[in-house]
Amino acid sequence: MTDDTARAIQTLLDKQALAELLAVLSSAVDRGDHDRIVACYAEESFDDHGIFKGSGREFADLICTSLNSVQGLVNHHLLGQSVFDLDGDEAYGETFFVFHAAFEGTSQSSFGRYIDYFRRIDSLWKIVYRRVVPDHALALDDLSNYWRSSRDGHDPSYDRLRWPSPAR
Repeated sequence: MTDDTARAIQTLLDKQALAELLAVLSSAVDRGDHDRIVACYAEESFDDHGIFKGSGREFADLICTSLNSVQGLVNHHLLGQSVFDLDGDEAYGETFFVFHAAFEGTSQSSFGRYIDYFRRIDSLWKIVYRRVVPDHALALDDLSNYWRSSRDGHDPSYDRLRWPSPAR
C-alpha cells in the first residue's frame, strides 16, 4: 500500500467517525440520554445553541433535566450532508439538519446547520465547539440569539473558529 493510499483510507475513516459522532449525538438528544450526549463532547467544550450557551455537559443537563420533564415532548433530528475539513487531529464540519418538535398536539420544525470544531482526543473524535446556524427556527426561538447564516464568505462555516472564540 502506498503512503497516498494509506492517507486516503485514514481520511475516509476519520470522516466516517465524525459522521457517526454526529449521528450518535442527535440520537442521544432525541432519546434524552445524558451519558451519550456528554460522551460526544470534549471535557472542555462549548455549545452555542441560541439561547443556550454552555459546555457539552451543561447542554446534556438541559436536555435531560429540563426537557425530559415536559410530558409528551418528542424531538426528532434528521441529519443531511456533512462537509468535513481535516487537519491532523483537528477538524471542522458543516452538517445540515432538520429538527422537528411535537408537544400537546402541535408540531414545529426548524432547519439549518451545525458548524463544529472537532479534536481527536485519546484516538476518539470529540466536539469542542458547536454553533447552531438556523435558516429557519422554531416559532418560540428568537433568531437574534443565533449565529447568522450568510450566502457569502461571511457565513460561519468559513471562519474556522475554535473555542473559546472572540465575541461576534
